[in-house]
Amino acid sequence: MEIKRASAFIIPFLWVIALGTSCTSKVPEGPKLQILTYSSLGAKGGFLDRVKGDFKQKSGCDLQFETTLGASQILSYLEEPKQRERIDMVMGIDELFFNRARAYLYISPVATGDLKMKFVDFIAARTQLGFYPIDYGALTFIYRKEGMKGLKPPTRLVDLLKPEYKKKFILQDPRAASPGLMFLAFADGILKTSLLKEQWLTLAPNWDSSYKMFLDQEAPMVWSYLTSLAYHDSKHERDAYSYVEFQEGFPLQVEGLALVNRVGNPLTENPCNEKWLQFLYTPEVQTKLVEAQWMMPVLKELPLPKMFATVPAIKKASPVSLNADQVDRMLERFAKEVQGETH
Repeated sequence: MEIKRASAFIIPFLWVIALGTSCTSKVPEGPKLQILTYSSLGAKGGFLDRVKGDFKQKSGCDLQFETTLGASQILSYLEEPKQRERIDMVMGIDELFFNRARAYLYISPVATGDLKMKFVDFIAARTQLGFYPIDYGALTFIYRKEGMKGLKPPTRLVDLLKPEYKKKFILQDPRAASPGLMFLAFADGILKTSLLKEQWLTLAPNWDSSYKMFLDQEAPMVWSYLTSLAYHDSKHERDAYSYVEFQEGFPLQVEGLALVNRVGNPLTENPCNEKWLQFLYTPEVQTKLVEAQWMMPVLKELPLPKMFATVPAIKKASPVSLNADQVDRMLERFAKEVQGETH
């Protein structure tokens, strides 16, 4: 009886001591930068993973990041106040997404003006306040020559509705993936979704999964970046792949980052934000970004890896510029035509 009562006292007493020890021994967190991004940028061995050690050494800031599958998930994060409190910036977003998420992002004039002088002319002309471009690429269909089996590539968007292209190409769902949204904006007004949905093999949830399906030979064409040819050249298989050159041109997607809107200026509230921008826009780091993402750099006169010599010059760019309301209406119409959704 006495033993039981003694143990009943000792056990909670030891528990209190353990709690006190764990609290007092906790190491305080140092300066850090929390980034929300897409799977390719934040993957193991991806760009952010490659540079986080160097960034910590040069800035004293811990680089922390988490990934989502696509644009819709990032928007869901930003819509939640508790989630926004954890995130310093979003990275890998394009201009269409930026305009949809403006309410949650820091738009006031910051260092963008100084950075513009470092950008190639095409990027400098399109820079918006609060949107920091990091790379860009032209979009089109990449195809595997052997998989076409004598079928000539399309030359106009309406060619995709021809019987010979039925189930021959893969797209990304524009409600979830930025490349898919760029295709929808590019083709809107030319192709009716009600007809196009009978032609595509599938709508992949993101670019990564769509390209994996393409490499697994589930379809001979996939909506992707023209710079995908550089990737195949690095694998010594450039001759096996080619690209579609539509008469309508190439839509150009600019990827960037934006700071999450907080009380005050994020650059002064968390100095790691500005340190990251200074780090990111150095030639050395931009080169690593290009090599990891297989995209074109935004800095002037940055030497490209030799594989990029196989990427053809863009003869005709097709501007895609929509505000948030236009994008939302386009996506609502798309959902209704594809699945009969009303909202």
